[in-house]
Amino acid sequence: MYVKLINPSTHGKAAYNNSGSSAQTLNYLKQEAAKDGQTATFFGADRDGIEAAELMQEIDTNVKGLRADDAKFYSLVISPSADELEHIGNDKQKLKAYTRAVMEQYAGNFKLKEGRQLGSEDLVWGATIHQDRSYRGTDPEVAAGQAQTGEKKSGLQTHIHVIVSARDRSQKISLNPAGRRQRFDLINWQTQAGKQFEKQFTYTAQEHEKVKVKPRDASRDASRAAKIGERVGVLNKQVPKAQQLDPARVQQIAQGREYDKTFYRSLATVERRAKAGEPIDNAYHLLTTGREQPQQQQAATSALRALQQAVRSGRGRDEQTESIGEKRGRTSGELDIEM
Repeated sequence: MYVKLINPSTHGKAAYNNSGSSAQTLNYLKQEAAKDGQTATFFGADRDGIEAAELMQEIDTNVKGLRADDAKFYSLVISPSADELEHIGNDKQKLKAYTRAVMEQYAGNFKLKEGRQLGSEDLVWGATIHQDRSYRGTDPEVAAGQAQTGEKKSGLQTHIHVIVSARDRSQKISLNPAGRRQRFDLINWQTQAGKQFEKQFTYTAQEHEKVKVKPRDASRDASRAAKIGERVGVLNKQVPKAQQLDPARVQQIAQGREYDKTFYRSLATVERRAKAGEPIDNAYHLLTTGREQPQQQQAATSALRALQQAVRSGRGRDEQTESIGEKRGRTSGELDIEM
């Protein structure tokens, strides 16, 4: 079983862009079905026969709380092997039932505060089944002259496209399967999907049908840690002692975020501001979350620091302050297959 989360920036098809309306993606799925002489209809957690326009309305209006540049939805592909499809007789109803089970796992794989857990009914999603695939220019068969770009592939090629909102149905929780592993473990979900097929249809998966997990490279982590330590050392020479960062704490944050792009982008911001003589008061918050605290909190923090410095210098002895309130901030090795 091959289950994929499509990355719009690397997949190469503009149709999967998810920063705006889902119309482009849904139109693409309709066009691909039409090429195969099919009509694209969608199904969800509890019903069939959903029209593309209806699904678009549900996805596009389920965006409360998202910023303009945030992902509004995600595209998933569930692709059984030819042997798996043959095992279930390429049965459309069985594929629907399986997809619903996989989306239940998708919901449950999100780790929420206080141990809360989501179910498929908390998601806004729809799926459609495609029967065929065509060769791409990058396929080895095309390079070898054995097939032409756009030519249909032989054998069973049935697969399922899923489009799921980036917010839960209550529009209170952001659901990003491409984020931190502590929040959503993509490999775990992909592995669960394979096991679900085996259990649901009494199937024994072959090795090439199983998710291959690459072992974590300890030497690479050590190299990352050393470089981060060096960067923090340089940064600390550019700021007052009160605003220097604890290298061990920064390392802990980096490990917690699994050295993701958000951490490095945030670290670069901290370095840039330090070099410009404008250090960030809430650097740890930025490194941890990828966002600075609201201006009101920064102002309150700066005011508190100024007051403390004044008291220490003796200039604030005659001043009285009842309280200073601070507002709380807002809170692997995969196969490349034709979609």
